[in-house]
Amino acid sequence: MTQEVLTVAVCERPDWGSPEAAGTLAQRLGLTLVPDEYQISDYCRFIIFFQQGRLSLQQTAARAPGAICVDFDDSALTYRRNHPVQPEALLKASGVKQGGMCRVLDATAGLGQDAFIFASAGCQVILMERSLVLHALLADGLRRAAESENDRVAESSGRMTLIHGDSASLSIKDIDERPEVVYLDPMFPDRRKSAKVKKNMFLLQQLLETDIPSADLLGNALHIASRRVVVKRPRHADFLEGRRPSHQLVGKASRFDVYLPITPSSI
Repeated sequence: MTQEVLTVAVCERPDWGSPEAAGTLAQRLGLTLVPDEYQISDYCRFIIFFQQGRLSLQQTAARAPGAICVDFDDSALTYRRNHPVQPEALLKASGVKQGGMCRVLDATAGLGQDAFIFASAGCQVILMERSLVLHALLADGLRRAAESENDRVAESSGRMTLIHGDSASLSIKDIDERPEVVYLDPMFPDRRKSAKVKKNMFLLQQLLETDIPSADLLGNALHIASRRVVVKRPRHADFLEGRRPSHQLVGKASRFDVYLPITPSSI
């Protein structure tokens, strides 16, 4: 009888380094606990585990990339925050100025890097993620960010609120204050591994390969945002849901499609 290969399982490692027991984590996420001494790749495609106090995700295939985690103290993210393109393309597309007060809903939060750029600019950000695994990674990253010795990281994390759910089913009545901007970064359709695909993105593509974005993701966002909806896409990809944006901000590898909401207010 063929063993069913799970997508994700919890694996307790020798350097677990967390007060939360492996069994407790598995139960909380509704995942199977696989002992470390097992041939892990026979049981699951990914494992989630604590490593040096960080909740991490790793593919089990041979020659797979190393583990990833949500780390808002990451040097690359710090550089992006401190040395933005003038202005940062994400903020420019969203109509957000450094230090400006703006409410943003990052409706496809992923690993939270873009949400952190919004928060670093002074925005109040709601991160919504429907994958329980990614939600758990984000929650752990925000916990560590709040305890960071870097005051800017800790302060920015205080402007980030994480919720679990599918933004395509979200309505205005579910939100205390209507966001001015809704940001969407659906998984890029090109799943080929290449030098242009970063390790984090490649792993997420593999993890979520069967998790197709809801058909009305953009349509629903247009009813929620009060000022604009911004969609990140590969430079040559089709428009999300076939909808043509009001304008675009195009870069070398990707672009930002900007949409006006169904009942727009002045920008």
